[in-house]
Amino acid sequence: MTTATPLGRVAGYFARRTTRQGWLARALLGQREPGDLVLRGHLIAAISGSIRPDGSCRSGAGPTIWALKELVDLEAPEAMVARPCGWVMALQGKPGAFPDGCTAARHPHRVCEHFLSGFFPPAPPNQRVAPATMPNGKVYRAESQARFALSCLALEATVGAGRVHEAGIARHLDSFEHLLGEWALWSDQLAPDLALAALNALAAAPDRWGPTVDRLVSLVARHQLPDGTWPRADFFNALEALVKVRRAGVEPVLTRALPALLQRQRDDGSFGAVAPDERALIALRVLLRCG
Repeated sequence: MTTATPLGRVAGYFARRTTRQGWLARALLGQREPGDLVLRGHLIAAISGSIRPDGSCRSGAGPTIWALKELVDLEAPEAMVARPCGWVMALQGKPGAFPDGCTAARHPHRVCEHFLSGFFPPAPPNQRVAPATMPNGKVYRAESQARFALSCLALEATVGAGRVHEAGIARHLDSFEHLLGEWALWSDQLAPDLALAALNALAAAPDRWGPTVDRLVSLVARHQLPDGTWPRADFFNALEALVKVRRAGVEPVLTRALPALLQRQRDDGSFGAVAPDERALIALRVLLRCG
């Protein structure tokens, strides 16, 4: 593969990366290195070493959720996934979740506890979690949005860990159906980036939620600008969600976004200084999908 092409440049970027993203990228490219099996073991051991006996990471819910997601991505043994997954699952039902509380402003928009359930609270109500930076570099600065996004990340991780049939997980996935009307407006009432966070989680779920996924993909497509980007939405946040969806209608949207993606590629194959490995991995998936 020549480094003169966008795909070749991003492949070159990942050729020697000793990170989870590097390991995943080389697997996607079919270019596993002889040391990758050992690297995977080291990465799993390092993540597991940061997890306390109760299943949590010392620095809180966000890092614990991400540790679980990394272990799932690295195909860690079930025994290593079970403790952090159990801890994250136990968050459901605790106070501090996004839908908690119903007001005259929230109820008409279906963003309260009367319509939504199964969310993961990343912290008690009196503990601030915003600003929250997602692994892909997207920053949620509003408190309610940060709680929503972290819950979606927890949902994606637990679904990936095989817990999709748990009642609370199913309720969380079902809740997104109530929000489709608000997201269709593509307004600040329920930020578009939250629709993308939901789509990211739904993409990991089975076909039961296919109609919701299709409607979300359709509204994301409707709001795509002529240059391939989206108003009031993080570009890589949108690409990450879309590229994970294996359903009809996604390829044309990604193809329209491709020129804007290539404009962001640097000479070393990366896509900027923000979350460089994660965004390069997103870009690699898009390039392979549009191949």
